[in-house]
Amino acid sequence: MPRAENLVRATDLSRTAPYWNPEAETMPAEQLHAHQRRGVAEVWDRIWSEPIPFYADRYAAAGLSAGEVPDLDAVPRTTKDDLRADEAAHPPFGTHRSVGLDQAVRISKTTGTSGRPVFTLMGPRDLEAAIEMQARTTWTLGLRPGDRFTHPWPGGLYVSAAFTNFFYTRTGVLEIPVGPPVTAEDAREHVELWQLLRPHGFMLTMSQLQIYLDAAASLGTDFTELTAGTTVSLYDLSMNLPGPRSRMEKYLGCRIRTQSGAGDIPGFGAAECEFGTGVHVPHDYLVVQVVDPATGASLPEGRMGHLVVTTIGLDANLVRFDLEDLATLESGPCPCGRTGPRLRVWGRAAEALVLDGVTVLPVHVQGALDEHGGPEFQVHLEESRQAGRLVLSIESTGTGTAEEELLAAALGVPVTVRPIVPGSLPRAAFKPRRTG
Repeated sequence: MPRAENLVRATDLSRTAPYWNPEAETMPAEQLHAHQRRGVAEVWDRIWSEPIPFYADRYAAAGLSAGEVPDLDAVPRTTKDDLRADEAAHPPFGTHRSVGLDQAVRISKTTGTSGRPVFTLMGPRDLEAAIEMQARTTWTLGLRPGDRFTHPWPGGLYVSAAFTNFFYTRTGVLEIPVGPPVTAEDAREHVELWQLLRPHGFMLTMSQLQIYLDAAASLGTDFTELTAGTTVSLYDLSMNLPGPRSRMEKYLGCRIRTQSGAGDIPGFGAAECEFGTGVHVPHDYLVVQVVDPATGASLPEGRMGHLVVTTIGLDANLVRFDLEDLATLESGPCPCGRTGPRLRVWGRAAEALVLDGVTVLPVHVQGALDEHGGPEFQVHLEESRQAGRLVLSIESTGTGTAEEELLAAALGVPVTVRPIVPGSLPRAAFKPRRTG
């Protein structure tokens, strides 16, 4: 009997093609701006013509109306808490949605690490856009047909689980989803599976990496034997810094790529190319701004502010959605040829400390500690704000004095370090928390 052909997974794609969608990814600036203007105009028309009461009422109160599309900076921002309040006032799904439960083709939910989980109801265009954006991300990471890619991301209603089986299949990449390493036994099983299947790429958080390093050691093996020569998409903000990234690449023997995204926005996941110049955003679906947190006005390139996103060409509209992440944009040309501003996310605005006029984020602490072994730490936010100095616990066998001097010199703020026993801070099975 002849061997059955795989009629589902793509096999006729070129492994040497530099882009998944060259027309979209290399769109000239003028053409891209025109595309975004049309997309925003469509969204603006839907708000008033359907109507979408949450936005229409909000904008009318701000003196805006149907007809001429205002500059985005003139449009009030919306936060996740605004949407939660709308849903509380109009249960269960609020008045802000442009896709109802009856129109949805997929449903997903955020993890709720920054508050109550949020459901996303995806229409047909959202599903197709999510598949397209994630196919580009897969290609940008350097994965090609026939490669094997693994990740311990959640399943069920988690955002990416709503469409991973579509885009990996479409790009011809074999997905190996193992789920989070909740227990030590889970982690050992994952390591043993990867020893058998030998993935070409991994997607991990830093906490997960530490769990797998420990699991491999307990099995009498070295986890870096698995990562050597692969691509590792390491979800950790410190990978925006050249020092930690270089150290980690050398240690794991791999190529590190960063990614960014938001579970509230269908398909919003984007990756760095091989040149490491920042994350390439799918600008034909997302209008990305970095704005002044006080005024909402767009900031110049390189200035840190709140990351604000407006979706275009989707069924599920989000307009001037303030993710409350601190980010920077860079618009200079990238050697890979992809166009549009590139993104770097540096942390949550809620985790930022302003001490002696200096903004300090957990990623800054992590970067300063990296050359000294990168010990685990936890920043005590409220205590730091009350004391006017950085107060944190660090896993250390010393008195904490050396770490205090190091951080004070690197960050330019007063520091109090409380040494705690190595291994005493919890290792998250998914997203790490560096504040408490």
